[in-house]
Amino acid sequence: MANPIATNGTHYRQERYADKIVKLYRKLLVVRTEFMRDYEGDPVSGSIQVPVRGTDVAVSTYDVLNGNTLTQSATTYLPILLTKNKIINELIDKYEAASVPDNLIAQRLESGSYSMGLTLELNAIAELEDNGTVESSTSALTNTDAYTSIKNSVRDIKKLGVDVTDMVTIVDPDTEALLLEDVKFSNSAGALGAELLREGVIGKINGVRVKMSANLSATTEYIVFARPWAQSVDEWIAEPFIEDIKDGKHVKASALQGRAIYEDKLTSATACRVKTVAASI
Repeated sequence: MANPIATNGTHYRQERYADKIVKLYRKLLVVRTEFMRDYEGDPVSGSIQVPVRGTDVAVSTYDVLNGNTLTQSATTYLPILLTKNKIINELIDKYEAASVPDNLIAQRLESGSYSMGLTLELNAIAELEDNGTVESSTSALTNTDAYTSIKNSVRDIKKLGVDVTDMVTIVDPDTEALLLEDVKFSNSAGALGAELLREGVIGKINGVRVKMSANLSATTEYIVFARPWAQSVDEWIAEPFIEDIKDGKHVKASALQGRAIYEDKLTSATACRVKTVAASI
């Protein structure tokens, strides 16, 4: 297909290229979408305040004669600095932005958007893995104990007073395979509605939704966390786009450019349980 004549051109620019976009492997991004955004303040300031939920309001017996001592709220605010600043700046040589072939535009925009999303996803997972409560057992899960292990992790977070609707379990592909061999889990998967299936839910354990992610670290088998204590802050994101390079050095060139400033924070270690396996030597 020929590119159109430019306003100052004299002939069509003949370009030959493949008809289809190159297919690339893609891992589903399911973790960061579960993070909450309960912060106060404008993230453009570089810092936000996240409410740290402590104990409920205290109730005591009223003293008719002397009255009662005032109690103080346990709610505090955790300041979170925005430290993540990621960029895409990929050279596309020989083409000005207006002349880049359509299939190359589509492929690079799709790839750039996914790469940026994957970076944010991996940062969110690392926040949970690095700051959550690690389960004591480092033995590899089996098809006979995977369901029970996750159920117990869910139980421990439920004991804190967290509702199951505010919780989510993320399993790696190996753990998913083990769960599918457990009739208790397969029965829960068969009862899922169409909406949950569209959201990537593969089943439920102890009332908590289960999703699979191939992005967990090699030694992480699953993560159970309470969403209100996992916070994401997006200051601003410039979606990947192809721009002309006008720097006085490059000639007839453009670049795929994008940028994101953000932060992910687990505000309570007890609201997240991480099951790891001992690394093989």
